[in-house]
Amino acid sequence: MQMPGFWRMAVIGMASKLAASMTSLSMLLLVSSAYSYGTAGLAVSCSALGQGLTAPLRGRLIDRHPVRPVLLSCLAAHLSATIAVIATVQCGGSATAVCSLAAAVGASAPPVAVMMRSVWHSVTTSTTLDTAMALDASMMGAALIVGPVLAGWLSLSFSPLLAYAAITAMTVTTVALVVVNASVALVPSAAAGHWLGPLLSSPLRRLLAADALFVMAVTAMDVVLPVYARQVHAAELAGLYLGSLAVGSVVGSFVLGMATKRLPRGVALPVLLGLFALGCAALAVAARLSPMAALLVCPVAGLVIGSLFAVVRTAGGDLAPAGQVTETMSWLSTLDMAGGAAGAAVFAHLADVKGSPTALALVPVLIITAAVVSWRVADPATTLMSLQPSTAWPQPGTPAASGEHRGKESQAAPREAEPGRLHGEQGGGAAAGGGSALEGLKRH
Repeated sequence: MQMPGFWRMAVIGMASKLAASMTSLSMLLLVSSAYSYGTAGLAVSCSALGQGLTAPLRGRLIDRHPVRPVLLSCLAAHLSATIAVIATVQCGGSATAVCSLAAAVGASAPPVAVMMRSVWHSVTTSTTLDTAMALDASMMGAALIVGPVLAGWLSLSFSPLLAYAAITAMTVTTVALVVVNASVALVPSAAAGHWLGPLLSSPLRRLLAADALFVMAVTAMDVVLPVYARQVHAAELAGLYLGSLAVGSVVGSFVLGMATKRLPRGVALPVLLGLFALGCAALAVAARLSPMAALLVCPVAGLVIGSLFAVVRTAGGDLAPAGQVTETMSWLSTLDMAGGAAGAAVFAHLADVKGSPTALALVPVLIITAAVVSWRVADPATTLMSLQPSTAWPQPGTPAASGEHRGKESQAAPREAEPGRLHGEQGGGAAAGGGSALEGLKRH
């Protein structure tokens, strides 16, 4: 909190996450007011698909070009698409038009939430980065609790248009705070590089795979627990199950923050995944005992979710090649969405066909697989090898190539903020987004 500009960055991060967490439910309630729930669900899916598929591209634009024109262009396109989808719904346009415009809303969303993670990586030291990522994950968890409640209250108590007015106000405000504030702008990289960008790094690809499996497991619990509540004739507990997971995650982000920093970077992720697997296994056992037993274990099962999101983001920043942090974080968001979609589809089917207790028992298998994939993925030596000029750009001579990777810095001296990369006039890649107790998709 003593960091210059901390509160401004925290406000930007929280507001951008809150707006993102309100989007899906607001879209669902808006479209369902004039169309069927099937059409509304398809519109929400199209919006998420548009956002997920274009997130790495928008991240690359932020990394390689001044932030102001990129963000302002995204904002203009996003506001236009939002107005168009609202007008189409109000006028009773075709379902195809609504879904197409919903996809455009997602594809054009200003990537402020993702950008703030790059900001934290740039302005923190090696001793405060983990704390910053834990804070980011906690804010995302809080947003995923408050956002849907706020969106539902505004849409159902007043009008779906009021929910969109709140989302728009927060989106415009966060973009304005970024583009006018020098302390959250980074100089863009001048490197062109390989078209695969950060995906050239094998450790990063493993991290992305582990992240997708982890989010798939989190989403599986989000889907299976309400089904379980219905199957055991305790539907009134469905919301409490998910709320308990979220509360456990937020509390765990703060409680486990200091303990996580004491673990070697190479084993922090698999160790936390192992603890998550144990918690989910305990939940699967409790679910076979009674609905109340499952409720009591839910906070324990969710205890490390927020910390895992924070560690994944920290590892992503460590593995990101110079000048590609925002694109790397965008890939993590895309894999969050992919994992979440797969988890919802697969485990909803399993819960329906095999029963929710069986589906819950399979969740730890996913998590153990993620732990194996992630073993020593963020080890400093592995990180340095993955970023040698022969395998990852930018090449020596480019502006971004002058800084060494944080993995090496963490072995030598505390990582200081990089003043040479801060730039008040051009803007650059800044980056946010966070982990969530209930989703990694969310998306962000």
